[in-house]
Amino acid sequence: MNPRKPHVDWDALFGDDYDYFDLPDLTPELSEKEASSMVALGGFEPGMDLLDAPCGHGRHANVLASRGYRVVGIDRDERFLAMARREAGEMGVQVDYRHVDLREMPFEAEFDAAVSWYSSFGYFDDETDRDILRRYRRALRPGGRFLLDMHSPYRHIPSVLANHEMHVDILRRGTDMAVDIQELDAEASRYYAEKITIRDGKAERARYSVRMFTAPEILEWFRAAGFSHARVMNESGGTFTVSSRRLVVLGTA
Repeated sequence: MNPRKPHVDWDALFGDDYDYFDLPDLTPELSEKEASSMVALGGFEPGMDLLDAPCGHGRHANVLASRGYRVVGIDRDERFLAMARREAGEMGVQVDYRHVDLREMPFEAEFDAAVSWYSSFGYFDDETDRDILRRYRRALRPGGRFLLDMHSPYRHIPSVLANHEMHVDILRRGTDMAVDIQELDAEASRYYAEKITIRDGKAERARYSVRMFTAPEILEWFRAAGFSHARVMNESGGTFTVSSRRLVVLGTA
């Protein structure tokens, strides 16, 4: 594999090791809090037709459905969709879950709002990601709103400067650990990363890369995708600065 070509080992990243290392931190309380953030930042109102794409294992879609939104959730991962449907049944809510890849979203003016949460955008080459953004725009009715949540491009800069353009995160579960090694390609404005999980003495590796955006750049992308208006903010809805943890974009169709 060319290490400078956008690539994601989807099945390795979101398989059993994801369940073991990551799911324990994605608590129902966190999902409720993040759903509240979506509603506040997007100005969403109950009764709206809302697209959650990608929806993963449904932790936000199910909460939003419980609050009176008509939700369609799409994802490329059948395993996640099965988890989402099972939780929806346990919660007694209705969500229309569909097996759809972001790159093939077919919707045309079907939604009042759309959400991409938890750094789910920027994993393909620029041409593909621009097309995905156009597909979000086409999915919205006139005046519809698209809320995009991403990492701030500045979040690891101090670590990168101190560690020769690399950043390392380590997550421990008892004697097991997940090590995320990220290398910043400043020219491409992209992190190339390898996640190494060590569990029961067995090591597994998965590679991925994700695009980083400055505020002016992502706003230009929204304009080129056909949004009539877009603005950036931080995770609390305030001014986006170099200290912000998240870069949130709200686009209006």
